[in-house]
Amino acid sequence: MSKLSALTERLPGSRLAVHAAIALVIFGILTWLNQIIDPLMSYYLATAAMYATAMFGMTILVGLSGQVSLGNGALMAVGGYVFALTSLNWQTVPILGLPWNAVWSMIFAGIGGVVFGLLIGGVAARLRGPYLAGLTLGVAVGVPAIATRFPGLLGGENGLMIQVPYPKGGYAAPVDEFGDAGVDGEVEGELGDETGVIEDETVYEELPDEFFQDDLLEEDLSDEDFSLLDGDEEFTEDDFSLLDGDEEFTEDDFSLLEGDGGEETLSEDDLTLADGTGSDEAEAVPEPELIDSGVDAELDLAGVDSGFVIEQWQASVAIAVACIIGFVALNLVRGRQGKVWQAVRDDPIAAAVSGVSPSGSKVSAFVVSSLFAALAGAVFVQILSYVGPGAFSLGLSLSLLVGIVLGGRNSLVGAMIGAVILVWLPEFVLSVANEQGWDDQITNNAPNLMYGLLVVLVVLAVPGGIVGSIQNLVRRASRR
Repeated sequence: MSKLSALTERLPGSRLAVHAAIALVIFGILTWLNQIIDPLMSYYLATAAMYATAMFGMTILVGLSGQVSLGNGALMAVGGYVFALTSLNWQTVPILGLPWNAVWSMIFAGIGGVVFGLLIGGVAARLRGPYLAGLTLGVAVGVPAIATRFPGLLGGENGLMIQVPYPKGGYAAPVDEFGDAGVDGEVEGELGDETGVIEDETVYEELPDEFFQDDLLEEDLSDEDFSLLDGDEEFTEDDFSLLDGDEEFTEDDFSLLEGDGGEETLSEDDLTLADGTGSDEAEAVPEPELIDSGVDAELDLAGVDSGFVIEQWQASVAIAVACIIGFVALNLVRGRQGKVWQAVRDDPIAAAVSGVSPSGSKVSAFVVSSLFAALAGAVFVQILSYVGPGAFSLGLSLSLLVGIVLGGRNSLVGAMIGAVILVWLPEFVLSVANEQGWDDQITNNAPNLMYGLLVVLVVLAVPGGIVGSIQNLVRRASRR
């Protein structure tokens, strides 16, 4: 490993090539794995990739920069809300005029994270220890609560529903929980990226003005119209004649209802259509035709590929974003900026004497962490198809901090291990609870208890987390 690092330091551009190769290999392995596992495992894979994206920023902020953050869940909320608002309200890119798509929503979510990171980082650079933790804790609690103050824009407590896969050209209008797309619309785009959604078309026609003529409304109903309701007249056999009027019901037709024909099964004659012809042969119902959208895949009535699995699509998006962010984070950590962050963390005075600005270094770490968290929040929204204050609670921020401590706060590999732990531990506790028959209250709080116990054990026994303990074992073995 040291020889490889020395080689990448000597050859210009070799570090980028090596890091790109690592990211591509991981992307290929995870993409292949996503194709062979079941949809539930794809959902877990998407969630783990989303957590890893956010914790790459935590590695830079907490591990390399040495700052404490309890508010990265709020930074994810910023990216999630920006993604949802731009998706629901914009159809073209401002100034450029290009058709809107999910990539542009991700870009604007990242820009929102950078702006918010600058605001919070500028204040956090002047604080340390518990004061910095209190600031980020206030951000974690306050930012999601803003949605309740602007229910018209942000959806309030109920949040906003979005539709995935993201429709090409953006949403024509905000869609509700059940969707507003018309069945007569046309399917646009190619499945697999941002389609599978039918364009919203007008389905209902307006009633003509003649329908509301006054003479129809003012016409009085006669007593004969209510004769059947007041009991003055009884139903006759003529009232039960078929729709065409050519044939009347007989006693045989009511044999099944009276119980006399309980042993008799319905025949094909009983299922003939009421077409008025009296034909003994049932009319075949025509099969619905598939919507022709120019897509090679076979589509169903909703215009969606019959073989399309939404969990695999969500996992592919999360994997792609995680690999891109991991590539950027790897270059920052092993580059000059990573050394600057470590120098300020170890000795701010010595770094200032060397010409490094400690406050600027802390702000830059906050901005990068906020950028990664906002992109993770945009992915999280696409996994949930929903954005709301309940999805970005204080528990999410604490979970990210727990994951980075357990995996190893100084390593990007530790961030990936922590992401796997955050996904696996609740499912493990749930399986144990089902086997032991625990109450729901105990089951819901058991993961938080496990998080706390694991953090205490890691801090006392292996402060470097899982990756740090493995590195220590390797060093001891190499010395021996």
